[in-house]
Parts: sequence; structure tokens; C-alpha cells
Amino acid sequence: MKGRITWGDKVLAIGLALCTLGSFFGLQYISHPGSTVIVELKDLVVYKSSLAENRKITVRGDYGDVRIQVNEGRVAVVHADCPNKVCVRTGWRSLAGDAIICVPNRVLIRIVGAQTKHIRGITG
Repeated sequence: MKGRITWGDKVLAIGLALCTLGSFFGLQYISHPGSTVIVELKDLVVYKSSLAENRKITVRGDYGDVRIQVNEGRVAVVHADCPNKVCVRTGWRSLAGDAIICVPNRVLIRIVGAQTKHIRGITG
């Protein structure tokens, strides 16, 4: 019995795979394009504008500059003076509820939309 895959193991694996796929497509279904980008520095809103306006914004955080680009309805951090650059590697975001966070610089970029549905948590 040890080391053998049982019928129950197969059912469990298939069930977990279906739950994973269902979660992925479920999130795609309830996500909507964002309409507004909000940039916060140390819990204060420093910039708020429509995602339709193409702009480049620079915010000065604790580690240095964070350069943000809004282009064609999406937003990204294109440069940051923080050590790990996780915010830069996050890439472009456009859906309501998306966020880009630069923890060392204490910069939060949020995208909100008129039809934002509230999701209490995502695990992965």
C-alpha cells in the first residue's frame, strides 16, 4: 500500500485541479477594467486621475524616486530606487481592485472602478 496512488488520491487531485481552474476563471469573470488610479505615499493620497490620461508621475519615497507611468488604461512602476524592485516586476495593471505596492518607499498604487466588486481575500 505504501507509495501507491489510490482511487481517492486521483479524485482528490482532480478536485483540486478543478478548484484551481474555477478560481482562475472566476476571478477573470468578476474583474472589471479600472477607471481611476490613486497613488498614496505614507497613507496620503498624492495623485488621483483617470486611467484614460497618459501620464508619467514621480513620487519621492523613503528610498528614493518611484516613477509611475499611466498609459492606455493601465499603470505600472517603470523605475524605483528600492532594493528588490518587486513593484517594477509587478508589471502593468488595469483591472479594478489591482494594486502595486512599493513597501520600502511606502507607495501604494490602487486602481478603482465604478463596478468594483469587493473580494475579501485571495490566496495563492
